[in-house]
Amino acid sequence: MCPTGGLSHALTVPARFVDIPGGMYAIGIDGAFISEIERRDFGEDLPVAYIAAAVPRRPVHLKGVRVSRFLVAAAEFEEFVDATAFVTEAEREGWGWTWEGGWTKRDGLSWRRPFGGEVDKDYWSRRAFMPALQVSWNDADAWCRWLSDVSGKSIRLPLETEWETFGLLTGVRSIREIPDDESRIAVDTAGDFFRMLSGIFSANAALHPTGVLWEWTADWFRAYPGGGPDADYGEVYRVLRGGSLASHPLQRCREYRFRRCPTARSPFYGFRFVLG
Repeated sequence: MCPTGGLSHALTVPARFVDIPGGMYAIGIDGAFISEIERRDFGEDLPVAYIAAAVPRRPVHLKGVRVSRFLVAAAEFEEFVDATAFVTEAEREGWGWTWEGGWTKRDGLSWRRPFGGEVDKDYWSRRAFMPALQVSWNDADAWCRWLSDVSGKSIRLPLETEWETFGLLTGVRSIREIPDDESRIAVDTAGDFFRMLSGIFSANAALHPTGVLWEWTADWFRAYPGGGPDADYGEVYRVLRGGSLASHPLQRCREYRFRRCPTARSPFYGFRFVLG
């Protein structure tokens, strides 16, 4: 059941959430897996350094939280904009990224017109259940802070550890379970990507699966405790999780970490939230 009836109502519907019980969970991958990846042939280049960012595997303690089954819909983002007159970064700067056989920076793209082209009309007509796209980390965080204020509840982006545990509890594969011969899905244009999304996001969906859109998390791209060095670690990039339909299969697992500037946006990025 996709959210309907407005945000205040959605927060009271138990079926909106997956409960993560408080307790100990294993996060990340074993360092020995990096050598294994280097020996395997996935048929295309994927920087091992990105996979190494998920090392080492370690236990973490999580408090009990509730993670939204659904990515935040465009209509839910619209409710925020209507209430606050918020202007997204894509709107302020007048452009967004799209995909036309390669990354293309295009003027006029925003959460209202995320793809560029005729499919935007179809997308907008389905905004009650299609995810909000072309939304940066900063935009997503602003939405969460607004909903916290108006609802009186703690609403935020998921921590990486919470997102990875959500993936575990909803059946997302581990990076170790990806076979060598699994290939990337070919996406030639953003319009092609929208048509794929249309088959997944519907009014009767019981869950928005991961691996469809990259999802913003709360965290900076920092090294795991005991992990190796990386020039990109620190408070420059935020972490996206889950991969998209167009991503390498290894990126669509539950442990893979991807980093982008908090201002980044594209039709391949969305977000879900945590209550609690």
